[in-house]
Amino acid sequence: MAADIGGVSDTNTPYDTLFRAAFDEPETARELTLLLLPERYASRLASARVTLEPETLVDRKARYRRTDLLLRFTSPGTTTTDRTTYVYVLYEHKSYRDRWVTVQVLHAMATIWQRLAGKTGRREGELLPEILPVVLYHGAEAWNAPLQVADLIAGGRDSPHVPHYRPIFLDLRTVPDDAITGSLRAVLGLVALKHVRLKLEDATAEILTELLHRAHADPTTRHLARVIEQVYVIVRSAEDVKRLMTAASRLGYYEVEGDYMTYAQELLAEGRTEGLKQGLEQGMEKGSLQRSREVLIRLVNRKFGLTDAERERVMVCDDQNALDAALDEFALADTKAQVLARLP
Repeated sequence: MAADIGGVSDTNTPYDTLFRAAFDEPETARELTLLLLPERYASRLASARVTLEPETLVDRKARYRRTDLLLRFTSPGTTTTDRTTYVYVLYEHKSYRDRWVTVQVLHAMATIWQRLAGKTGRREGELLPEILPVVLYHGAEAWNAPLQVADLIAGGRDSPHVPHYRPIFLDLRTVPDDAITGSLRAVLGLVALKHVRLKLEDATAEILTELLHRAHADPTTRHLARVIEQVYVIVRSAEDVKRLMTAASRLGYYEVEGDYMTYAQELLAEGRTEGLKQGLEQGMEKGSLQRSREVLIRLVNRKFGLTDAERERVMVCDDQNALDAALDEFALADTKAQVLARLP
């Protein structure tokens, strides 16, 4: 069964879905946030309790994607109250530079403060909490727009009556892979986000495949692995999908290779991509008998289901040409009978 990324639409893209799948969980969101923050903030918040805040604190009517996170860090205070710091993270991945992104973040911060101020039970004279704004940029072009809000307003630089602030800004493309540390879920999520729209080199394909293989072995990260695999099939070229399958095959991680094949076949069946059929068929490299058997069983079982007798039929097949023919047939098959008919 394919990972459910049915939320992908014109306003909720595969990039949005990947971001939410990776970081819509408090501890992983904490890891991401502490990695993005400058050391002076990260060290202060490292031991704080963290809560992933509900979307009701942010003006959803003003947003058209779900690529932000609002975290509340609570640190022991020096008085009778604890110190609360909010961190607002916006994952910005438009195909163009949006020079107004800092205004968008300012609007979100003002909305949060306004709603916190309106909460009942606030003590007289109580101050609103600090909000640290973070923009995680992953656009197709290098960022060159102003980050200081005052620079976006006529006469703003010299005016005391406009906001003077800039968000914490990080271009994900500039972060070295070996600097991404933490839990498997956090590392896999951030590495996948970083490379999902960059040129895919063989070395990168192997790094990603190793992480996906580890994630498949852990029930808590298996769904994320499959979301990533499906997103990559959707947004990458047929050549890149072939490169990913080749890396999985070379490393012997047939569960990863099988997922790519399955998701590619599903897209073909839905008519959602051009040119993938050739890349998929080329990616099904003709390997050893045992490998071909394992891949065929995984693909057919995931899509159609297999009985014990049908599994045994595949496992006893010693005809490499027949196994290759069955793998080729799978790409366009509507029933498992069409696939198994290729076997002796």
